[in-house]
This record gives sequence, structure tokens and C-alpha cells, in this order.
Amino acid sequence: MSPPTTELLQRALSREKAARKAAEKILEDKSRELYLLSEELKATNTKLENLLIEKSSQLEGLFENFIDAYLIMDLKGDVLRMNDAATEIFGYDIEKEKLNVVNLIYPEDAVYAFKSFTELKEKGTFSNYTARIFSKDKKVKWVQINASLVYDKNKNPVGAQGIIRNITETKRTSALIEEQKKELDVIVENSSFGIVLSQNQNILRTNKSFQNALGYTKEEFSKLVIADISFKEDYPESKKLLDKMNSGQIDNFVLNKRYKRKNGSVLWAKTNVSAVRDALGEMKFQVVIIEDITHERERTLIIDMINDLAKSILGKSNIYEIAWEMTQKIAGYLDTDDCVIYLVNHKDNTLEKVASYGAKVGETKEIIDKFSLPICKGIVGHIANSGVAEIIKDTSKDKRYVIDGEKRFSEISVPIISEGKVIGVIDSEHSDKNFFRQDHLDTLENIASLVSMQLKSAINIREREKAETKNKQLLNKLEKSNDELNEYAHIVSHDLKSPLRSVNALTSWIKADNEGNLDAMTLQNFDLIEKTLEKMEALISDILEYSSIDSITTEKQDVDLNRVVGDLKEILFIPENTSVVILNKLPTVRGDSTKFQQLFQNLISNAIKFGNKEKGIVEIDFKEESSFYQFSVKDNGIGIEKKFHDRIFKIFHSLNKSKESTGIGLSIVKKIVDLYEGTIWLDSEVDKGTTFYFTIKK
Repeated sequence: MSPPTTELLQRALSREKAARKAAEKILEDKSRELYLLSEELKATNTKLENLLIEKSSQLEGLFENFIDAYLIMDLKGDVLRMNDAATEIFGYDIEKEKLNVVNLIYPEDAVYAFKSFTELKEKGTFSNYTARIFSKDKKVKWVQINASLVYDKNKNPVGAQGIIRNITETKRTSALIEEQKKELDVIVENSSFGIVLSQNQNILRTNKSFQNALGYTKEEFSKLVIADISFKEDYPESKKLLDKMNSGQIDNFVLNKRYKRKNGSVLWAKTNVSAVRDALGEMKFQVVIIEDITHERERTLIIDMINDLAKSILGKSNIYEIAWEMTQKIAGYLDTDDCVIYLVNHKDNTLEKVASYGAKVGETKEIIDKFSLPICKGIVGHIANSGVAEIIKDTSKDKRYVIDGEKRFSEISVPIISEGKVIGVIDSEHSDKNFFRQDHLDTLENIASLVSMQLKSAINIREREKAETKNKQLLNKLEKSNDELNEYAHIVSHDLKSPLRSVNALTSWIKADNEGNLDAMTLQNFDLIEKTLEKMEALISDILEYSSIDSITTEKQDVDLNRVVGDLKEILFIPENTSVVILNKLPTVRGDSTKFQQLFQNLISNAIKFGNKEKGIVEIDFKEESSFYQFSVKDNGIGIEKKFHDRIFKIFHSLNKSKESTGIGLSIVKKIVDLYEGTIWLDSEVDKGTTFYFTIKK
């Protein structure tokens, strides 16, 4: 080999060595990097393993403690795992027994179940699957399921998971509500009352009764609003009440109002409106119950007229005013421009026109162009003679018809009968044929009957006025006699007390003169004499007090009952174990303060006297009514048997005989209450206490 070749080889060998060293250097660096990376990966793997264990533990805890039931199954339906909530619903323990979801399917829901499972496999999820299932103990339960597929790392489906919620109670509640709703719908639809559901004046729903009452169909009502079936004149009152309801002041109101029927006629109805509010109290709907009172309104009209007539009679108004009121109301009721009242004059057998609707009348309502009609002439005269009401459907075919002013084709004529005699006739005409109906006749007959009763009542009132005049004379005599009796009672009481005091003095002198010489029995007899004298004097005083109650010796003045009771609490002996309390501040009344003191003193003394508890309580209370005050005095003492409740107010009747009781106290109380036009009664239970109630007229 030539030298150049050797040199070339050496240079190549040198380059190869340099390249090898460079490669070894790179390899060492890479090896070091790989080692460091390997150590780092080991540390990371350790962390990941720990994290995986931690997350698995957390998921396991979450799985087991998940509130709703949770289930995992394979694509064949075999359950792989489920939590405690699922075990409770289905009743199976998959650690001890196998379970396929097919075994849970309720037969009637099978088609729906398989369809939903197909949807799950195709779409990967389904939601709100709601069906029945059979638990292990064969109980039927309603469940709601949301499910999704589970995939492997290659995104191939390997199973399914689902969250199951037990909605059995919810379903039962919903079924019950639905059943009740259906029942309510049946009730509403078949109710004899009209029922409307409205919102902001819009008609949302109506029942058959309301549809029939106004003549609209359900579909027609859906296009109407409340204003379409109401009268403008009734709107202000309705609006005032609706505004209160909208503001939350009221939840219900009732008013009588008119409704427009489809045929143009009027329906009078009692309208009950109730608010339906949401949880925040905002009004969502109004439920309106409509009761047809058209006939009641007609009866009310009659009653109003009769009441007006009765007032006129009681007020001594003349017959023209009474008859004029009748014609106005009857014409309005019959919707006619003609109504006449005739009175029968039995002396000369004529009918006098005393009132006519639309006719000119004077200041006392007396008709200006009145005239007399012979009985038996015209339809009115025939009715006055026969006493039988009639409806003439076509006067042109009745020879009895007499034209009065203008010819009309319908006439109704009703007698007014009192004590078997016709005293008047109500007569009305209308321009149309066949206008008057049987119910018109019935109504006018009722009016006639009621008017006759009112007239008879007026006669009785006049007789009563005569009797009242005599009664006033008797009362004057009685008042004079009472004055004389009171004066006599004072004289007698003085004459009776004088010898009692003398006997008492003599007894004291005898005891004093023979002090030390009288034995125990004699002294006991003297004590009995003294106690008897004291009781006799108390009895005389009480009789005098009872007899003088009717006479009011002082003028009426304002009496503060709080002060009266307060003074009594200072005067009366009240044991330490007894308390007398006023529950509510008592009023100030007009009357005689002494009599009110007697009234409360007797009731409070009785309550204290007949107490039998370790802690006696006497409570005084009152409440105010429109025309009177009502008071009560309550104790917790011995009580009074029911059979004695009336007896105790009679004079000299005492249920518990004692030296302190004369049997007049409650009689005085009743007499004072009677004096102030009140009443007194009691409520009592033996050994529990007694409450006396009494009223005082304002």
C-alpha cells in the first residue's frame, strides 16, 4: 500500500475515533437525561397511583352514599353493581344473587321498557324514563330513570349506568290529585250554580249552568270578557271590591249584580268572588260562583213594596200615598206603563180609582183625574164582584173590556180581599197580546194578600194606640202608687227598727246589770237574741233598699265604674287569700252611682262569701255592644246547681242559709239591672265557680 493510502486511512481512523467519542458523549448525555426522566416518571407514577387510589376511594364513597339509587349493568341487562339506595328500591342483594333488569319490568310496561333500552343503545342516553317495576317482594313501584352507556378506551359500549328515583308516593299523590280534579270537574260541571274562572276580566272557563243561564256556548264565552255580560251601572261597586282584592285587603266578596243574557234579558245573580293566589300572595285567578236570584229579586221587590206600604200605614200616611207606591212598583215589576189601584165602596157599590202609574197626582199622591166605576162594569168591576183574579190575553175578544185612555190588548186584574170581602182591585194593561203570565198573576195575588194583611195590621195598631193611651194613664197611677208605697216603706222601716233598737238596748242593759250572775246558757241565749236583732235590722234595710230601687232620686250622671269597683275594694272585707281583679277597663255609664255601687257590691260580696278555694279569684270583665254594655263577675267558688239558677233572683231565696245572708242581695241586683233595661243570667258549675252576666243599656 502506498503512503498516501496509509495517510488517508489514518485520517479516516482519526475522524472515526473523534466521531465515536462525540457519539459516546451524546449517548452519555442522553443516558443521563433518560435516567433523570425515568426517576421523574417513577415519582409521577407514584403520585398518579396515589391519586388514582384516592379518586377511586372518593368515587366508591360517592357511589355508596349517592342519595338516589345508582345502578351499573352490562349490555345483556345483568346488574354488575348498585348502591344501597338501589338495593332498597329493588330489594335484591347482587353480592348474594344475580339480577337481570328484565326481572324488574312490569308486564304492562314491557314494550315501553324495551323501546327505551333500544333508544339507549342507539343514542347513548335516555332521560325521564317513567314506568312501574316489580321489587323482589313483588311490590309495584313507580320509578324515574336517567341512563347513559359506558364505553371502553376504544369507545366501544360495554355497559350502561342509570340513576333511579323512587316516585311511587309522588305518583300516588298525582293520581289522587288527578282523581280529585276529575271529581271537582264533575261537581263544577254539574253544579246548579253558575261557576266561572276568570283572569284580569277574561273568561277562562264556564260550567253548563252558567252557559244555560246566559244562553252562550262554551266557545262563545271564550271570546267574551266580563264587561260584555255586565251592566255599566254595576261596574263602580264591582271595581271597588276588585281593587281591594287585587291589593290583598280581601280574598272574597259577595254582591248582587245583573248579567246580560244573550237574548237581551236580565239575570239577577248573587255573585260570590274568591281570589286564587300564588305562593307570593299575588292573585292568579278569580273563582266566581253565580246564583240565579231573579225570582228572589222579584220576591224582594214585592217585600220591599209591602214594607214601604207598612211604613206608610204605621206613619199614618193616607191611602193615596200607599196606592201610588203600589202602582209604581207593580208597573216596574210587570214592565208596563199602566197600573191602577181601585178601592171598593160597599155603601154605594162603586170602584174608586185612587192611584194610577204615570197619572198626574197632587202633593199627597192623590190622583187628579180620578173617577168612580160601578161594580160589575168592565173587567175590573167583574173582578170586584166575583173576587177571582183573571188574565185577559186579548181584550178585543172580551165584551167586558172598557177603554180607559187608550186601547190595550192584555189585562191582568186581581182582587184585594180582607176578611172575606173585596176591598180593592189591582189592575194592569199592556199593549201586546198574551203579555201577562201565570207567575205575574201569582205575584199580584201575593201582593194583594200581603197588602190586605198590612191594612188589617194598621187597624190593630190604631186599637193598640187606644190601649196605649189607657196604659199611660194606668202607668201614671202606678207611679203615684209606687211613690206612696216607697214613702210608706220608709215609715214602716223606721217604725220597725225603733222597737228592735229598744230590745237591743234592753238586752245590753240586762247583761250589764247582771254581769257575773248569768250562766253560760243564758249568755248564749242573749247572744242569739242580739244576732237575731241584727239580722232583722239587716232584713228591714234590705227590704227598704229593694222597694226604693225603682225610684231614681238623683239625676243621671256619668259614673266611672272603675272608680266604683275601686272604692268597693277599699270598703269591703276581702280575705287575704282572695283577689278581686278587673280584666278590662270598665266604661263610664249614665245613671245613679249609688245603684251601680249596690249592683257590684252585691255580686262581689256574693263571690267572696261563697268562695271555698285556698286561693279565691273574683274577675270583673266587660265588652261593648252596639246598644248595650255586657258585664261579668266570675268566681271560683262553690258554684250553683242548674235547677236553682232561676230561683236565686227571687226575693228571700237564699241557697246557703247564713247569718250574713238575707236572701235579697241578688233580687236587688236583678231589680237594678231591670231598671237600666238590661238582663241578667249566670253560668255555673258546682265546685268550680260561677259567672254572673248582666247588660246595661247605653
